[in-house]
Amino acid sequence: MVFDYKEVLKYCSELMITERPEWISEHEVIVEDTAYRMLGFNTENRTDKVPVLIIPPQAGHHSCIADFGSPEQSLVNTCIRQTENVVYALEWKNSMRRKETIDDMVLYLDVCVENAGGRAHLIGLCQGGWLATIYAAIYPEKVASLLIGAAPIDFRAGKSKVHDFVDRIPMKGYEWMVKTGGGFLRGDVMLSGWKLTSPYERYVQDYVNLWESIQDDKKLERSKKFRTWYEYTQNISGTWYLQAVRELFKKNKLITGKLRILHRNVNLARISCPVAMIAGEKDDITPYEQVYALADYVSTEKKNMFKRIIPKSGHIGVFMRTDSQPHWADALTFVTQRIPEPSRGLRDAVAA
Repeated sequence: MVFDYKEVLKYCSELMITERPEWISEHEVIVEDTAYRMLGFNTENRTDKVPVLIIPPQAGHHSCIADFGSPEQSLVNTCIRQTENVVYALEWKNSMRRKETIDDMVLYLDVCVENAGGRAHLIGLCQGGWLATIYAAIYPEKVASLLIGAAPIDFRAGKSKVHDFVDRIPMKGYEWMVKTGGGFLRGDVMLSGWKLTSPYERYVQDYVNLWESIQDDKKLERSKKFRTWYEYTQNISGTWYLQAVRELFKKNKLITGKLRILHRNVNLARISCPVAMIAGEKDDITPYEQVYALADYVSTEKKNMFKRIIPKSGHIGVFMRTDSQPHWADALTFVTQRIPEPSRGLRDAVAA
């Protein structure tokens, strides 16, 4: 086999990605802390409609997964096109807080909701989905609807590759990873963990695919955009990471009502707003059973529940594939047309 040295050089340069991923849509910073920023995307179109707030995962990657690649792939743009609501998104910063807890993240989210007007349609992606669910259970009066995508609620349901890591590695192993990271779970360590769930695809097939695309500039550009996002990593607080591993992934406390956040038990039955659950057909990280479990624990009426499995989609594809966006559009239409007034029972529960 004869290689063109120019193509080899081009291939090698493609492997040396150093750019930082960015949001593709114009935005303004609404509120900012050392841990996060809240971005507004179409704030000039303010209406009396309840705004949309997107909560991306804080999983070692950049939050612009919610606004990725092209307008056709962007969940932010889907929300803007599909509704007349103002659209906000939370951006997690590279963590500088070793002692940050899940409690802190719930409080950050509450600041964002208050800055959005005090009530919002929450869209939670993966880790952002279980965080949004916890928030909705603690502050049900502030959540008009809850949409989750590829987000685990029952962390032990279905067949997930994450189970292997959780079951095989004792807590001391996770504590060691955080200790060697200086109190953080380093983003590159988390990325290596994700890659090890599909080692052949990540360490062999991805490089073969890149070489096969080296003469196709359009494919190469799409590949570069994804790799820029995927290979860029951020550290996360070791405290909340260990809390999540112990309380959620190992003990599965979110569905039992035993998870303690902000000095109270998280009771999913306090959620009665419209809910939408979106999963990927080929998602082996968060199978649909983990996502659909939300329906078993909330008080939402069945007629106000939306469920959808995106064909052929893996975990990340649920958020950033072009052909995933029509499913999000359907979910948004469904929940925004079903905003009930709080029932007497819910008002009493909130007051209590």
